[in-house]
Amino acid sequence: MTDSSGVTVVVPTLGRGGYLANCLADLLAQRHQPIEILVVDQSAERDPAVARLAASHPGMISHHRVGFRGLPRARNLGWQHARHEAIVFVDDDIRCGPGLVEEHLRSLRLPGVGVVAGGIDTPRGPADVRRCPGTYRRWTATPLRGFAAQTEGDADHAAGCNFSAWRSVLAEVGGFDESLGTGAALYEELDLCLRAGRAGYRVYFNGSARLTHLVAPGGGCRVERLRDHVHALAHNRAMMIRRHGRWYHAPVAALRLAALGLSHARYYRKPLALVDCATGGLRGFRAGARLPACTDHHREDAR
Repeated sequence: MTDSSGVTVVVPTLGRGGYLANCLADLLAQRHQPIEILVVDQSAERDPAVARLAASHPGMISHHRVGFRGLPRARNLGWQHARHEAIVFVDDDIRCGPGLVEEHLRSLRLPGVGVVAGGIDTPRGPADVRRCPGTYRRWTATPLRGFAAQTEGDADHAAGCNFSAWRSVLAEVGGFDESLGTGAALYEELDLCLRAGRAGYRVYFNGSARLTHLVAPGGGCRVERLRDHVHALAHNRAMMIRRHGRWYHAPVAALRLAALGLSHARYYRKPLALVDCATGGLRGFRAGARLPACTDHHREDAR
C-alpha cells in the first residue's frame, strides 16, 4: 500500500558497508515520517553492521540483495518496489542532516515539479557553485553542475547522489535507461531529467535539500581501466547527443566528444583510447535512437 505523505529513500550500494551504515543511520534520523529506506545491495557479501541495522528496523529498512550489477537497474528496482509515491535517491557514501527528506518532499509538491535536484557539499575541493545549478548545454552535450549553491529554482538536471522524483513520473518517462549502465553509468540521471522535462515536468533545484557526498575511494560502479572508461564515456555521451539534441547540435557536440577522447589519450599516453572513443561513440549514437531499457522487476519477481 502507498501513502501520499510517505517517502521512500532508495540507496543502491556495492562494496561500501562502512559508508552505508553511516548513511542509513542519518536516514533513520530524518524528521519526516513515514519513511522507508530501500537498500539495493549488489555487494558480494552482506556487511554485519548493515545487517544489524536492517534487523533492528524492519518497518523502516527494506534490504534487497540482488545478483546483478548496474546502477540504473538498481534504481529501477528501487522505485518499482517502493512503498511510497515520493522517491528520494542517494548514494551509499553520503552523510545528511535530519531535514533532507522533508526538503525534497516540499519541493516535489510545488506545481508541475516532477524531479528535484538537491544541494551537494564535498569534504574536499572548492565549492561547486553556479548561478543556475544543473544547466545542460545542448551544443556540446555538456551537463554543468554547480550543486553546492544554496538557491532554489528551475534546473535542467540533477546529480545522481541526491535527487528525488514522483514514482508516477518515473513510470511515465520509462524509468532509468539501463543502456547507460555501462562503465560508471555516466549521465543516467541527466537522461532521466531531460526526458522528464520533455514530458512537461519541471526539474527543480533546492539547495536546502542538502547532503555531503564523501566520494568514497573504493567500491561502487567504478571503472579501473582507462580504455573502458573512455569507451563508456563516449557511448553514454553520444546517447545524449542523439536523444536530447537537434540535428544541428550534433556536429558541434561530436567534435567536443572527440576532443575529450583526444585529451584522455594524450594525458594518459594511451593512443588506443581514441579507438575506444570512436567505437563507443558510434554504439552510443545508435543506442540513443532506441527507447529507454528498463527492467520490469515485478515481472522478474513473478518468474
